[in-house]
Amino acid sequence: MHLKNIALIVIALIVMIVMGCAGMDTARKTEKDGAAADAVSASPSSPPPVKPSEPGREVALGAEESISKSDAMKTADKGPIMKEFDGPVKKRTEAAAKASAPSGPRLSRPAAPPSASGLKAGFADDNKQFNYFVSFLQKYAKQARHYAIPIEERIMLKVRDKDDKTVSNAEIVVYDDRQRLCAGKSYADGTFLFFPSEYDKSLSRYRAVITYQQAQQEIFIDRQGPRELAVRLGRTRYVPEHTPLDILFIMDTTGSMGEEISRLKNTIEIINLNLASLSSKPKIRFGMVLYKDRGDEYVTRVIPLTGDLDKFRGELNQVTAAGGGDTPEDLQSALQDGIEKINWNKDGIRLCYLITDATAHLDYGQKYTYVNAVHDARSMGIKMFTIGTGGLDISGEYILRQVSQYTYAKYIFLTYGERGEAEGGKEGSVSHHTGANFQTDKLESIIIRFTKEELSYLSDRPLTDGDAYFQAISRDDERKDDTLQKLFEQAVSQLIDYSSIQIEKGTAASLIPFSPEKPATTSNAEYFTAQMSFSLGKNKIFRIVERKDMQKILDELKLQGTGIVDDKSAAAAGKLMGARMIITGKIYLSQDNYEIFLKLLRVETGEVLAVNKLKIDRKLGL
Repeated sequence: MHLKNIALIVIALIVMIVMGCAGMDTARKTEKDGAAADAVSASPSSPPPVKPSEPGREVALGAEESISKSDAMKTADKGPIMKEFDGPVKKRTEAAAKASAPSGPRLSRPAAPPSASGLKAGFADDNKQFNYFVSFLQKYAKQARHYAIPIEERIMLKVRDKDDKTVSNAEIVVYDDRQRLCAGKSYADGTFLFFPSEYDKSLSRYRAVITYQQAQQEIFIDRQGPRELAVRLGRTRYVPEHTPLDILFIMDTTGSMGEEISRLKNTIEIINLNLASLSSKPKIRFGMVLYKDRGDEYVTRVIPLTGDLDKFRGELNQVTAAGGGDTPEDLQSALQDGIEKINWNKDGIRLCYLITDATAHLDYGQKYTYVNAVHDARSMGIKMFTIGTGGLDISGEYILRQVSQYTYAKYIFLTYGERGEAEGGKEGSVSHHTGANFQTDKLESIIIRFTKEELSYLSDRPLTDGDAYFQAISRDDERKDDTLQKLFEQAVSQLIDYSSIQIEKGTAASLIPFSPEKPATTSNAEYFTAQMSFSLGKNKIFRIVERKDMQKILDELKLQGTGIVDDKSAAAAGKLMGARMIITGKIYLSQDNYEIFLKLLRVETGEVLAVNKLKIDRKLGL
């Protein structure tokens, strides 16, 4: 009897422990990387329909003005296609996981468990690393729960005035041969993004009408043509004396967001002071859309844009982190309010910083989705910088990166004390320098940096980081050839990642011998070309056209091996060799280094798809 009682007690304790663990699993994530499995919510039985855009706005994913779309778009009346989630949940975001690789998407360090207090920021510019971003979307399409936004084909219009200065807020409308497809405003640097892959695959030619200061200009877009088109206006741009600058924070305010909210409270004056002290004296307004989830104190709360910093700070000080139950939050309602309930300026700069550690609920059957939001943001010229923090899962990262890339902004991820680029540890022989080795270690720093960058486009001295480059130094404990192989492998990887078009595996490519600036560097030009050729041969994306075949073509063109520095000549050689891509390089000699400028060229159009700069210790040469 006694043993039986003991057995019953043991069983009861086991049941209590199991039930306790189950309760913990369903609790709101209190650790930054907890409850990731909760993100695997069942897909809705049918995708939510897309709400037709308001009059005057771009048609998002097909509405009354839409044409027949590609296969992914044909059910536009039923809304964006929901991608099923059928893969394991990642404990770290893809951006953070790739960050440690020197030749990856050039981010920060991996999001390991916090080693120190304090937020630190790194970022991914998915419009610069466009081919990498397309590969990212394809790689995680089944694993991440999301809506499809077909961006595989991207054409960038660059609007300039008669003095070659960037033109912001130019109105752009793109048509096919039947009707209007999309419309929007150019951003501060004059860019407007058009994605042919969103429309009927049979279309090959488009017409864009650019309106600025009551004058119109028309250009034609070839779907297979250059990925970047310059639009030169015959007049001088208009820049307000005090440029209107709207900054909207869309903030997840559920229980796990306390540190991020506190950080913004403590630094909003610093942000304002840094921006207000600029020589352009922008007219700054701050606003917020706060959001939680259904069943919480509120779903969304809108704080209108105001130029009164004390008033905004008073509203911000009242924000607290509380609520939430499952991992996803109602991000889509917040985005809708950010578009429809905010009185954005018409002739200045419009920026949104979206901060969250959770993915979006896509199972509420909402008619207005984040797909509608990015289409409307483009039509209004709003950049949406997205900031993922804490335990954001791969679904959350996927959606945030879709939002930022489509609106020509950047995806920012916050870590907790990890070291940034080139910090600590043994110095490597090959390192990557992202423009003057610029680093940001705080949320407010990166907000200030990117906002200043936008404002600088309207000045006569645009803000620059300096050249980005890879550097190789000689080390006693490493063979010269090994160092150079690491360098050129990373250089090839970045050329591929930063290509402005998607590069399919097996793409035929050829390397043109590097051309020396001076005869004294001829032998090293040949030596570095051989090292580059070896690295290309190991690359899994390109199918390399043999150099012996290429040399015959060069001889026929009477170009020999002295180097082709003219892009058109290189493209002509590429066509004769049957290559789709050509890699060229020119070598210069400085006091301490050899410097090589690499280009990836598209043979069909002769356009430059990506560029790269290498600095090589002179000890690594011949």
